[in-house]
Amino acid sequence: MADRAVLPLTLPEGWEVLDDDSGQTTLVAREPVDAARPAAFRANIVLTAVPLGGLGFPDWQAGTDEVLRRVLADYLLVDLEKLTFAGRPAGRRLAHHASPAGEALTMEQWFTAGDDLGHTLTATVETWRYDELADLCTQVARSWRPVDEA
Repeated sequence: MADRAVLPLTLPEGWEVLDDDSGQTTLVAREPVDAARPAAFRANIVLTAVPLGGLGFPDWQAGTDEVLRRVLADYLLVDLEKLTFAGRPAGRRLAHHASPAGEALTMEQWFTAGDDLGHTLTATVETWRYDELADLCTQVARSWRPVDEA
């Protein structure tokens, strides 16, 4: 389990940090189990760092958009915002997709690139709970610093 003292962001109190050895995922965290709905989808936050292989930021994100359309059921891009982070190009994506069980999910991503790595912070919640959790996800995103910026 990741040491909370060295995480590149501040997680909500009580969120569980999971082990992941996929190589590109640097953090997986999820909200506590809701006792009233123990089998329900749990909101989660995932950090990834992927080698860009020489791709520039615009090409990396164009490729990301294509991959998301192909791999996520019922994918619908809702908003795409251009940002800057530490003087670098960055962005925020808001999208809808469906879980394998057919649940409506909202995904919010923040992304930037540096040192030939693409850094992405993804928060995924059940769509009907997005309004309840949007501010919390934004707080986590504001606390985030990609590893090469820490």
